[in-house]
Amino acid sequence: MMTNLKHIIAASALLITSFTANTYAVTRPALENTPVGFGAAGATGTYGIPVCNPDGTFGAPTGFSIYTCSSLEEINSHKVNNTIILVEPGTYGTGKQSTNATNDLEINGLSNFSIIGLGGVTFKKVTIKGTCENVLIRNISVKGFAYDGMPITASGHIWIDHCTIGDDVTSTNKEKPDGAMDIYSNSNLYLTISWTKIQNHWKTSLHGKDDGDNGSTKRNITHYRNYYYNTHQRTPRIRGGRTHILNCLYENNGFGRTANMTSSEYDMAKSMIYKDDGEYLKNRLVVSDGYAIMATNNSDVVVDSCFFFDVRWPICVSRPCDEFTAKYGDLQSPDICNGCVKSRTANAGNKYCRQTGNGYYDLGLPNQITVKTDTVSCPSGSCATMTVPLDYSYIDKYGDTRYVINPGMLNPGKRSIKFDEYLPESAFNPGAIAGYFPAGYSTLTNVEVREVVSAYAGADTYDMHYCTAAEPTLTLTSGSLNQTNVTSISPIVFTWGGGATGVRISGIPDANITINEGAKTATISGTLVTTANYVVTTIGGSGEAVAYVGTLSTDGNTYNVEDYDGTAPVGGCDKMVNITLTVTTAGTYELAIFNGGTKVKSVMTNAFGIGKTSVFFSAEDLDSGEYTYKLLNGASVVDGQTGVITVP
Repeated sequence: MMTNLKHIIAASALLITSFTANTYAVTRPALENTPVGFGAAGATGTYGIPVCNPDGTFGAPTGFSIYTCSSLEEINSHKVNNTIILVEPGTYGTGKQSTNATNDLEINGLSNFSIIGLGGVTFKKVTIKGTCENVLIRNISVKGFAYDGMPITASGHIWIDHCTIGDDVTSTNKEKPDGAMDIYSNSNLYLTISWTKIQNHWKTSLHGKDDGDNGSTKRNITHYRNYYYNTHQRTPRIRGGRTHILNCLYENNGFGRTANMTSSEYDMAKSMIYKDDGEYLKNRLVVSDGYAIMATNNSDVVVDSCFFFDVRWPICVSRPCDEFTAKYGDLQSPDICNGCVKSRTANAGNKYCRQTGNGYYDLGLPNQITVKTDTVSCPSGSCATMTVPLDYSYIDKYGDTRYVINPGMLNPGKRSIKFDEYLPESAFNPGAIAGYFPAGYSTLTNVEVREVVSAYAGADTYDMHYCTAAEPTLTLTSGSLNQTNVTSISPIVFTWGGGATGVRISGIPDANITINEGAKTATISGTLVTTANYVVTTIGGSGEAVAYVGTLSTDGNTYNVEDYDGTAPVGGCDKMVNITLTVTTAGTYELAIFNGGTKVKSVMTNAFGIGKTSVFFSAEDLDSGEYTYKLLNGASVVDGQTGVITVP
């Protein structure tokens, strides 16, 4: 959801109290050629980023091969090291639950390998496994998967960039599909997930397969400028390892906001406010309606300058049961793993968690929650419900005051829970890791995150045909531009380059022109039939065309007027005019000059290719003043090429 409003953050970076007109200019960030974070830290190889050829096409950087593929079979045939695969628009794979390298995209043990969508590319499942190094996945969507969308069990350096994961509508079955992006790597993984949108999902992303998978050195993961939209939980749920969440945008995580939700999403959100089975409430505990980030099981987590938009529980840190309930109250989640909830074995809790510079807005959330009237376990279906504020209190059977959420842990509007930390001074420092931040890196404020990340995270926020042609060049390589007393022309050689795709030569017969496309040369030579003024102009490239004007005369005079007709010398160049045309549709057209609605001069009728062309001509026969030029196909103006010229 986009908004044209700027959030004003209180000095504590915790509460937004009002909106004003947007004054932050949203500009498209540069497309990075190296990842920010762990995906770059300690990398020994190179990520395969296509380079731009001068003519605007993609090329392979040194040491890489590049292929463009339009089928899964083609992709699989080119899945080798040191390769960049550009994928044409389309949907690929089956999304079946079982891993099958021939039915879906599987990247297994590759190095210096890239998959880059060229726009409108959807895979139904992508699996990354084995020992990988410098693997890049960019500009693809992963939708329609039956179980896991992008499971990662690999080691090495991996970069997921500008992707979209998750269907367009939330599943009505919270168990299927399972994880949008579950990361189960059990060896050294250095992963950056950047500018990626994960959407419309229940169990979004796990770090670690189970509660025992909490090794501190296994997973090193950076979430950078990602957009987690309309998810219920696990964005991510972290077990062990180091995780840095930087400049990410969270919106409606926990399904707590009813606005802009489908009716089925609303019903699902309502049903998840509490568990009506007597188990979770056995110890007078209320189960939460979802969360964004949860740090558990010996994890080391840093959350920097993110924005949480209508998220009930933005950052939650696992603690032993007594410590947790003393801090929060009765509110629980089945994912906390602190022993309070049945089947959740207590663990040593979180290792470290630090948060800084984060902001939030929560006025789109209801300021109440639905709970059972009897907070002690009761037979399924026999307990009534009631709607109460989040800081609702009651006296238990021991005479103690209990809260759904302790008032001290609620933000001032009493709609969302404060950001949590645990021994923040001991959390790791990303800035101290070599290669973590590239040269010139600068962070966004949380206000900027709300505007920029929502606009540019996800697949197809870039036109991946981003190469543009270079400016054209044209060089007189040999020979004299102007020649007199000519019978046989002394060869004149021009060489084009840069973004130029060719040249156009006018004013001299085709018999005197030789074009060598391979060498990018044009030669004027042969027998001169009559005095000629000629123009050599580049075709293609960006920016102004480059042109040379010359004269070949059969007598001793040099005529510097392009349209000299051989009848008499035209004196001087005081009234030469230059018109630059940009043609996008090739054809034979007339360039004409008009005074008002009257055509007063036909400059030339010539074949025009696609690109920019400069036309020089004499205006000696026109009075001084302003005229209109038009490039005509019959009576119609071609490609909008009309404008005003001034004749001296």
